[in-house]
Order: sequence, then structure tokens, then C-alpha cells
Amino acid sequence: MSDQTYDEQGLRFDYPPDWVLEETEDGAVRTVAVQAPDGAGFAVIQTDDSRPDPAEIADAALQAMRDDYPDLESRPILETINDHAATGHDLEFVSLDVTNSASIRCFRTPTRTILALGQWSDLDGEETAQQVLAVVRSIEESE
Repeated sequence: MSDQTYDEQGLRFDYPPDWVLEETEDGAVRTVAVQAPDGAGFAVIQTDDSRPDPAEIADAALQAMRDDYPDLESRPILETINDHAATGHDLEFVSLDVTNSASIRCFRTPTRTILALGQWSDLDGEETAQQVLAVVRSIEESE
């Protein structure tokens, strides 16, 4: 089964066809979330037309996760996503006795800053982890 493609207001990414999509908008900030049908794996993509610094946004996302999970382990990451240098963090933390992983990536384009947060648990299996990471790596501008 082939992926669906989200392509709205200059943001495009692919996601699994059975995942649920939600959108919200608050001024210059637009948030699009896709979630596995069982609710465990998900990706949240946020665009900000005011173009804040990607490192600051990635660090703020890390701090928000740390506030919820003080014992989380994090590792800084630099990655290229569709020709954009993305900064971020890979995370591991325990919630309800289950080990969870998360990926924070943030990059700036000429028109916006894009933050992507993907999360999955050990219970989901490798397929969900790969699906979440594929969503994040497929992000691109479409205008």
C-alpha cells in the first residue's frame, strides 16, 4: 500500500495511508500531526513563517520533553533533510514502564522554520519506528 502525501500551504510530506492526520493553525505557526491507527507512533510537523532559529526551537522542544521526562537520554544530531541542514536530538525515555524513542529535527528555509517531532515505543516494533522516521525525512517545501 503506497503512502499518502500531505501537500498544503507550502509543506509536503508522505505518511502511511492508514494514519490519522490533524491540522491546527495559530497565527504564523501551523501544526500537522499524523498518528498510527493504534495511537502509539506519531509525527508532528510545525511550520513557523516568522523563521525562528532552528537550534533554539530544537532545544526548546528537547527542554519540553525533559520537563515531562526528567530522566530522558538525549544525543545531539545533525542531519540533512531534502537538502536542508537539520539540527536536533534523538531521545530515549521510559513512560509507563515502556521505553520510548523520539526524534526532534528542525531546519530553516527561505520562507519558514520547520520542526518535526517523531515518537514511537519499543512495543510498536521496528516498522512503526521506520514509518515515523520516513515521515520526518520526507518533509519538504512545495512552493
